[in-house]
Amino acid sequence: MKAYIPKLFRIYLASVICVSLFACASDSERDSNEEKKVVNPLVYEGTTTSDRLTDNEDRFYVNKIPSKEVVIVLNGNCSSADSQLLNKEIATLSSAGGGVIRIRKGTYCLKDILLRSNIHIKIDSDVTIQPDLTGVVAGRNINMFIVGEDFYVENVAITNSDENSTDSSTWFKGLIPAGDDIGVRFVEFGYVKNFKFSGLSLTDNYSRFSNIVLNLPSSENVDEASTNGIIKDIIMTGMHVGYGVVQMQTGKSVLYKNLDGQGGVTLRVETGASATNQVNKVTVDDVVGRNITSRFGDAAFNMSPHRVDQGRVDIEGVVSINSTHAVQIAAGFISTKTGLINRKGVFDSRSYIGNITVSGGSGAQIKGKDFQFFDCTDRRELILKCQNPDNESTPGHSIGAVRNNASANGGCTNPEDGCYEVVVGKITKTNTDFEQEDFFIYPTNAISGCPQVTKPTNGSCN
Repeated sequence: MKAYIPKLFRIYLASVICVSLFACASDSERDSNEEKKVVNPLVYEGTTTSDRLTDNEDRFYVNKIPSKEVVIVLNGNCSSADSQLLNKEIATLSSAGGGVIRIRKGTYCLKDILLRSNIHIKIDSDVTIQPDLTGVVAGRNINMFIVGEDFYVENVAITNSDENSTDSSTWFKGLIPAGDDIGVRFVEFGYVKNFKFSGLSLTDNYSRFSNIVLNLPSSENVDEASTNGIIKDIIMTGMHVGYGVVQMQTGKSVLYKNLDGQGGVTLRVETGASATNQVNKVTVDDVVGRNITSRFGDAAFNMSPHRVDQGRVDIEGVVSINSTHAVQIAAGFISTKTGLINRKGVFDSRSYIGNITVSGGSGAQIKGKDFQFFDCTDRRELILKCQNPDNESTPGHSIGAVRNNASANGGCTNPEDGCYEVVVGKITKTNTDFEQEDFFIYPTNAISGCPQVTKPTNGSCN
């Protein structure tokens, strides 16, 4: 833990040392230094490697769905009958060999839509889908779309009508309403092969759960994980700091592309579901991410193996704007819960994260565990400040580019302790508006010696 030294004094001290060292150098040493490549303090050159996972879409999903097309007529206006109507159409068309179901203009409230094999749901841009909360008791969690929860599914897709358009005006809309104790997943993938999900612009209201989830099916069989899929062209806003756009508990050979999240973590490869941690067996491998963006959130990308030795990830084109970090690399750890394996997991050391662009500023969602990286003055302000609507984060300043507690550079050296290395490529800072000057934030960057601050007992905040 570093003792607290005021920022201005640290900058002054560094300048004095730099000037002094240069003044003491000989003429030959100065000539040699001048011949060296000038290092841009806003750019970390990183490591390049030819051992990368490829991102061509045909490797992840091939359209095998029949071209037969039907247009379903739903009631709209949040009729609770629409879920039953859509499920019936899906079952009928799947039994007949499959095809495309089109959903036309309207606002529809849906829940527990069971996608079946060889079905493609195409949704027009003037469609808004919300969760059907009819009869849902407080605390119950619901899924709007379910793919492979109780039975195996293959060759499926949910997309906007112009399914490969990157123009967000062509995407369909989603809305998660505000409310107490709402747990909503827009779509959950389980035992499914060859799938695609794309073209969604969703407004959340700090609900708990990521809106796109890849998890084990109800069988909890680690061999029944999602494989061969594409999730792309997604924008979501108003996300809870503890969740985000995608939560990946399981999945192999999955491509994530053009994901943009405001709040939370945009792409979270975190294998924390209890069933995935009962045996040390890979449930995540060959995961490719391209163009992953975070705005005013926690991070664009997070990887955390929990208690299992997982496979490879390859992430490129990370953009972070006014978020806590751009990337978070977490060490494995042992859970206090019973029935889980007593070990600490890692990711494959060939994993790669590169081409990271990070802009610092205010409005990041700061978790309490990250207060330790703020100086005493800023930390006091965070403690006394009102929290965000998610009630788990506080608006504050960006800390740095990459938070890493799995690396030997931060004192984590033993794989048995959940330590591992990944290849990190180029990092570019667009400004210097960060709490910490370093590109990498390790546990050793924490600042100690700050006086204890207690919130007023009446619960008031600034």
